[in-house]
Amino acid sequence: MPIHHVTAARIWTGDTTAPWAKCMSIENGLIDSLDHKPPQSKHTLNLDEAWILPGLIDSHLHLLMGGLSLGRLDLAGARSREEFEKLIDAHAAQLAPDRWLESFGWNENNWGGEKPNSTWLRSAGNRPAIAWRCDQHSAVINQHACAILGLNLQTESPAGGTIVRDSSGTPTGLLLEQAAWKLLVPHIPQPSRAMKKQACADACAYLLSVGVTSVGAMEYLEDIEHILAPACSESALRVRVRATVLDRERPLHFARADAIHGNDFLRVIGFKSFADGTLGSSTAAMIDDYSDHAGSGTLMEHALEGTLADWMREVLDAGYSPSVHAIGDRALGETLRAAIKSDPQKRVRFEHAQTVHPDTLAQFQGRIISMQPFHKATDAPLAATRLGSHRQNRVFQFREFLRSGARLAFGSDWPIVTADPLEGMRVAITGVALDGKVYGAKQNLTPEEAIAAYTTGAADCLGDSRLMGRLSPGSFADFVALDRNPFACNWMDEAPQVVMTMVGGVVQYDARAQVVLR
Repeated sequence: MPIHHVTAARIWTGDTTAPWAKCMSIENGLIDSLDHKPPQSKHTLNLDEAWILPGLIDSHLHLLMGGLSLGRLDLAGARSREEFEKLIDAHAAQLAPDRWLESFGWNENNWGGEKPNSTWLRSAGNRPAIAWRCDQHSAVINQHACAILGLNLQTESPAGGTIVRDSSGTPTGLLLEQAAWKLLVPHIPQPSRAMKKQACADACAYLLSVGVTSVGAMEYLEDIEHILAPACSESALRVRVRATVLDRERPLHFARADAIHGNDFLRVIGFKSFADGTLGSSTAAMIDDYSDHAGSGTLMEHALEGTLADWMREVLDAGYSPSVHAIGDRALGETLRAAIKSDPQKRVRFEHAQTVHPDTLAQFQGRIISMQPFHKATDAPLAATRLGSHRQNRVFQFREFLRSGARLAFGSDWPIVTADPLEGMRVAITGVALDGKVYGAKQNLTPEEAIAAYTTGAADCLGDSRLMGRLSPGSFADFVALDRNPFACNWMDEAPQVVMTMVGGVVQYDARAQVVLR
């Protein structure tokens, strides 16, 4: 039955001129009108107990990587070396002898801080094995993989990366940043296009189940061309994708990006660069040394080469949005200085922005800050050790960015952490980390501010604020229905749950039927 009208307990529109409604009318996949009086129509969907928000937007994730992760070994639950090795052993037993073992999600803070080495993967047997850290910026490999890479005493670390060595200079199997990306990744057997196509479908199904209707996806150009574009043309994309190209080697392939003719479900909007690494891997570029060990992290790519402003101008001149990964306060400062030189229209997206020097906050007025609040749940406890108490006024400054006039957008960085935006909201609203403690309570947001960052703010970040992130006449008929009032519930106790997700006027997920519609 076609749906022309939807009623609910309340509808939050995201439109400041008319923030509340009781019902909405839909025509050709768009919002036609909103009202406070339910219509008398047999084509009305009644969600009288639910609270409706605009479809939630994840401004930063990795769609295909996330879909592939749903079928890979997750080490996030390992709380000791013994548990780590048992998970590897059990997974290896299920694999064909010629398959590489790929896993992800380990976090040394779960077992006291010892970094794994190649011996932790002995139970993988006579096959190459990889275990990526939860942030995907470090990987440990076994001796079989070390042999394939040719790692030895003489192997030099690439710029922006580190081959970790023992006291004798022998590689331990742990690779940081560009050592993993430049030396390891080219050797890993790539998933087939059929596997990636299935990963795309799986990712969309999962995202719909948590209320996400649109994403800012960080993807390689080849995957946009051969996986996402065909899925779009076949009407197989169930969430709207605004893609940012991960390919960073120059010359940049603007002509190929221009040739991807999408529609409302797929559009290439930008290109990405990495200015540094992560707090978890101690590779985020900090102004001062880390508090728990020597070193201050490292700049990378264009930031390391001193060409970041030139790269930004090149991307902007081609009609795209530059997106820069910057986590450390030094990296964020370098990115800000480059943006001031090259981006007067303030289109650069500052991705992550986990640490910011207080003296620079005012300079972010009007600039796009794309953050992932669930990273606070994982990184705030280790930031206290990594950075010390004297730098806690630089970490996850949600409220300070808003106060400075920055344009705040939220996402997840999935599969690095969960893509569930309601869990992200919980962290932004309560400040509660995975260890159960509250960090940086002064930076907590109100429910409306957190919801806005996942709707209107994220839509602005992705350059689609007219059609996405709000429910107003002419916008996409994308919404999520929740089981309780998100503005007044106890987020400390339990986040709301998704009842239904609609995209373009079509119900794509209905928890009452416990099914994702395809």
